Amino acid sequence: MSVLQQMLDEADEKIEGVEVSIGQIQDQIDVYTEEATGMEAEMTDVAKADMTAYLDGSKLAELEITWGGSYDLPFSVSYGGDYGTIDYATGGITDFQVLDATANVVFEYLGVNWDSDAEITKLVGDYAFANDYLTRPLTTGASYGLYPNISSLSGAKSLLMQDKAKIEASKTAFGDYT
Repeated sequence: MSVLQQMLDEADEKIEGVEVSIGQIQDQIDVYTEEATGMEAEMTDVAKADMTAYLDGSKLAELEITWGGSYDLPFSVSYGGDYGTIDYATGGITDFQVLDATANVVFEYLGVNWDSDAEITKLVGDYAFANDYLTRPLTTGASYGLYPNISSLSGAKSLLMQDKAKIEASKTAFGDYT
């Protein structure tokens, strides 16, 4: 039997095997996607909302009482562009400053007048934990990053789909030479 005939005879079995692999990969993508969506909705979104409410409410009032004589009232919270983002390098909920009426910084996380606020520390830590769990690159010594895993699996699925198409096409191409 010729090599091409053998490959032709095995093509349907190979296609079936590739389809099984594609299905298994898609199942894993679906699990990771569900976990990532849940983590965002149930942890990062909640921590961000709780932090925003805390800063705009209790903390702002506390700072006005504590520092109101040293700065111009009223105070306001200024949120930076990275506040509430999900990104391995820049994601988090620490990109904020409390400003007085003349835009002087009155308070910032780990900066001006930082008071080791337990509520802020907890929310920052919770958000950072989820952000890391979502975005940790596979090249950093850990493999739990949900988004990098989804991306890698999607790439593997794409390769398998290309393989399947080539094997399917081989049935016609090989047929002419067997």
